Amino acid sequence: MKLTKITPRGFCKGVVDAWALCRKVAKENPNREIYLIGWLVHNKNMIEDIEKLSIKTIDDVHISREEIINSIDKNKNPIVIFSAHGTNPKVIEYARNIGLEVYDATCVYVTNVQKLIKEKINNGYQIIYIGVRNHPESNSILSLHSSIQFVSDINDIDKIVIDPNNKIFVTNQTTISIYEFYDIVKILKIKYKNIEFKNDICNAAKERQEAVINMDDTIDLLLVVGDKKSNNTNKLCQMGIKKNVETYLVSNLSDIDYNWFINKKHVGITSGCSTPTWVTNSIITKLEEYIRGQNGKNNC
Repeated sequence: MKLTKITPRGFCKGVVDAWALCRKVAKENPNREIYLIGWLVHNKNMIEDIEKLSIKTIDDVHISREEIINSIDKNKNPIVIFSAHGTNPKVIEYARNIGLEVYDATCVYVTNVQKLIKEKINNGYQIIYIGVRNHPESNSILSLHSSIQFVSDINDIDKIVIDPNNKIFVTNQTTISIYEFYDIVKILKIKYKNIEFKNDICNAAKERQEAVINMDDTIDLLLVVGDKKSNNTNKLCQMGIKKNVETYLVSNLSDIDYNWFINKKHVGITSGCSTPTWVTNSIITKLEEYIRGQNGKNNC
C-alpha cells in the first residue's frame, strides 16, 4: 500500500492571518473579555485552540450577529472579533458605534468580492451571486443590497427576478467548487445575453480542488481532513467522489475506520483550507505507521 500526500493542502493565508489576529488580540488584552462572533473558520479544532486563548466563540446559526452584539455586556469593556467568512458591514459599524472595540478577521478574498459587488451595483449592474445557502460568507454578501439574486444550484436559476435587458454581473462565494460555478454559468450564459462573469473562487480553494482533480489515477482511497461544517473541505470530498474514488471526510484520528483500507493499494490524503496543519500531520504520521506495518506483513 502507498500513501500520497496531496499538495497543496491545509491552511490558506486567510486562515493564518485570522488566527494570528486572534493570538495578537488575546496577548495584548489578557484581562479583557474577548468574543469571537461566529466560528473564526469552520473547524472545531481551531475553535478549541481559540478557546485556550480565553476567547469566547458565539456561533450565529440561529441568531443574527446584531443580536449577538446586543447580548454582550458593554460595561465590561469587551472586545469583539468578527469571523473570517465576512460580516454585514453595517453590523461591524454598529458594533463600533455602540462603543465596542472591534477587529475584523474577514478574509481579503471575501472583502474584495464585497467591494466589487458594491462597485458593480453603483455602476448600474444587477447582481447574481452563486453560493451556499445560509453560509456566513453568503449571508455577508447578501446583506450588501436587497436586490442581489442568490443562486445555490441550477434549480434556483428559474427563480431569478431580473431585467434581461439591463447589465448583469455574476460572481460567487470564494469556497464553492469549480464544477458548481461552471455548471451554473453555462446555463446563465444561455438564458441571459447581457451578462458579465467573474470567478471569485479563492486561489487556495481552487488550487486544492485542482490538486484533487489532477491526483494520481491509481489512488483508490481519498481521505479529506477537515470539519463537516467546512464548505471548502466538503467540496474536496465532492471532487474525489466525482472522480469515482472512495472518499471520506475525517476530522481527527478517531474518525478513521481501518476497514476502509482493505484491498486498497494507493491512499491519497488532503485537507481543507481551514484545517490545522498539526491535525493533518498527526493523521499522516499514524497512516504512515499503519501502512509500514501492513507492507511488512505482506512481505513476510
